[in-house]
Amino acid sequence: MSEAVFDHSRFVQAHANMLELLDSDATEDALNKALNAMQTSLQQQFAKEEQTMQAAQFGPLEAHKKDHDQALQRLSARIAQWQERHDSKALLEYLEGPFAEWFVRHVNSRDFITAQRLSLGV
Repeated sequence: MSEAVFDHSRFVQAHANMLELLDSDATEDALNKALNAMQTSLQQQFAKEEQTMQAAQFGPLEAHKKDHDQALQRLSARIAQWQERHDSKALLEYLEGPFAEWFVRHVNSRDFITAQRLSLGV
């Protein structure tokens, strides 16, 4: 059960789509829609993980949720910056760099450990 909860393929696809649009100089409308879809996908993924951890009374839930909340805050700030400046280069650099690095680190550490512990009932 926990493996499916930690399946990030929907978000990864939304992120890849966003990067493709930025690389191809898509319209601002297309970028806004893709950015909203990516953010929504991430919010849904985090909510699903947090609900699963809460149902299992997972001890480190608060630390894991804090990491989620901080990532969403940083992404929201970048989206606000995009909406103000429409600087696609800055948005691309963030999504390819710090954001992607955080995501890989989060999945490979927090999510991996959490999924393992939940599958063992720890």
